[in-house]
Amino acid sequence: MSVLSVQSVSYSYKTKYQTVQAVKDVSCDLSAGTLYALVGKSGSGKTTLLSLLAGLDTPQSGDIMVNGQSLREIDVDIYRRKQASVIYQSYNLFPLMTVCENVMYPLKLLRHSDADAKKEAQIALEKVGLGESYWKRLPAMLSGGEQQRVAIARTLAVHAQIVLADEPTGNLDTENSSQIIQLLSKLAHEETCCVVVVTHDLEVAKAADVVFRMDSGRIKEDAV
Repeated sequence: MSVLSVQSVSYSYKTKYQTVQAVKDVSCDLSAGTLYALVGKSGSGKTTLLSLLAGLDTPQSGDIMVNGQSLREIDVDIYRRKQASVIYQSYNLFPLMTVCENVMYPLKLLRHSDADAKKEAQIALEKVGLGESYWKRLPAMLSGGEQQRVAIARTLAVHAQIVLADEPTGNLDTENSSQIIQLLSKLAHEETCCVVVVTHDLEVAKAADVVFRMDSGRIKEDAV
């Protein structure tokens, strides 16, 4: 069974002058242990589709199934805390929290004890190559690549089954981008996550197991 099943989903939004059909009758199945790249021109609908997968928006027609259950029937706050983790281009770290505290935060929302949250956070940070010397630093003391690794560690710490990344290499240089791509690949292939990456980065597309291309709100699978 697919982890995520998108079933004839459509979504539109209104601007001051027009209604934009951002996603048009999209269907696809997304499985665990797979790295997906979602590519296309700006305005093609890929970020809107990612928002729908994250439960940030609701399809106006069609449905999204999560492990066989409609996302409409799931508490989306719990879904994003426990099952689906979103990684943003801008990292979304708390500036006044240390690296370790940032990774602990979603675990605290899930009512883990301080000791358990700290242990899980430290294990996750080690996995992304941020050892003890980083744990008490503030985000402003890190490079862009290091901040993105903290964001990925947050995903690892909660053991999210679904990872949704919006242009995760968009603010990074080539070397840091390569490291982030490797970590996303490990999330799919070693942690058996379903990883969906919206990207303009050709290197991400090359690393993906499956490439979906969006054009004017519609989707098709590219040959890899």
